[in-house]
Amino acid sequence: MKRMKRKIDITSKYMALLVLILFIVNTILGVLLTYQSASSMKSQINGRMLDIANTASALLDGDALRTLTPDDKGEPGYEAVMSILREFRQSIDLEYIYCIRDEGNNHFTFGLDPSPDEPADFGEAVVYTDALYRASKGISSVDVEPYKDRWGWFYSAYSPVFDSMGRIAGIVAVDFSKKWYDAKVAPMIWTTIISVASSLLLAMVIVITLTRKNRNRIRVVNGQLNELADNFGNLMYEVRNMSGVNVAEEKVQRDSAEFEGDDDIDTMRMRILSLQDELYTQISNVKAQAFIDGMTGVMNKAAYLNTEKHINEMIGEGKAAFSVIVFDMNGLKSINDDLGHEFGDMAIIDITNALSSVYDKGEIFRIGGDEFIVILNTVSETEIQNGMSRFEYRLAADNLKEKPYKRPLSVSMGYSIYRQGEDKEYREVFHRADKEMYRDKSEYYQKVGDRRRR
Repeated sequence: MKRMKRKIDITSKYMALLVLILFIVNTILGVLLTYQSASSMKSQINGRMLDIANTASALLDGDALRTLTPDDKGEPGYEAVMSILREFRQSIDLEYIYCIRDEGNNHFTFGLDPSPDEPADFGEAVVYTDALYRASKGISSVDVEPYKDRWGWFYSAYSPVFDSMGRIAGIVAVDFSKKWYDAKVAPMIWTTIISVASSLLLAMVIVITLTRKNRNRIRVVNGQLNELADNFGNLMYEVRNMSGVNVAEEKVQRDSAEFEGDDDIDTMRMRILSLQDELYTQISNVKAQAFIDGMTGVMNKAAYLNTEKHINEMIGEGKAAFSVIVFDMNGLKSINDDLGHEFGDMAIIDITNALSSVYDKGEIFRIGGDEFIVILNTVSETEIQNGMSRFEYRLAADNLKEKPYKRPLSVSMGYSIYRQGEDKEYREVFHRADKEMYRDKSEYYQKVGDRRRR
């Protein structure tokens, strides 16, 4: 009898430890999965918003947009811009689309607004955001945080419109209501929370019930843990598929002999450790996918912003040493207009492959439709120029091959090296590289005689 009581006491201790482990693992899992799921969904939504803004800005005539005023209403140039904006608003699920003018000194005002109800007045002040400022410097951006104006709470995507001289003639803004944005993100967050909480509750109920009975019932837990492992595995695949990764559904089959310990409790411990390892592996996979561009396989805009933040921290600590190269494809608009966006995507992928043959994919960031940035941990001008030369050689070799889009590829480039003690933040280095790229692009279009941008 004493021996039996001793076994029960030991079992109770193991059960209490098991409940604690399950609680800790599930809590950590819930927090990480919730964060990663929300980040993945936000990246998808932001990408869609940017695609709409970039497409709209590419269709607008920057030369005409620069000079338009309310007095031009009824003129062909004015009506052409309004027609394009109206078409986007009617065809796509978005709140507003309109043009913004940069008045200087971080002051922005409304331009043309096709909204049928309560359109903004021409010249009315626009709420300043960091994303709007970046767009005024030539980089398409999306608001990280919502803002409020007299129409309500919104997230906006901004894309610059360039004129034939490569100057920013205006900015296209696409508004999505905060309520719509949050409604898209919330289901994934709640699905993750409910799944994790339900699994934890189920496991705890099973453990407590079995503890009240007898030691022989512990064997049942092993089967339940297998089900729990399968449920979490399915959840991982679901989250990864939601984040845009095409993952074939599969189940991990376990040989029961693989987990046989000295007794039932030891076998249970081995199962829990195996489950924990699988969960952390899947969490790492989800986190990695959140920073990869789905079409090209290189780093995406979210990864770029994260890297920019890290570099600024290194600059603040006096430990930074890096260089920035900006690549922008020439002639993408003509491919899209003449052949369709499917062929344009092929060209972008070919550009990516050429970049990947020279630089590591972890150094390449796709920040726009055909815009790439390479960040290198070097300040050697010779190394930088050698890399750019290798890229041009690879591109020239590829142009000798037959391509579906029937035209040679060309990329404008510009680079800049971090100047310690002079550059206060990453953006200063980027702007120099971006300026060099636009100078290169201007020279290119002067040579080929094609004044269509991008």
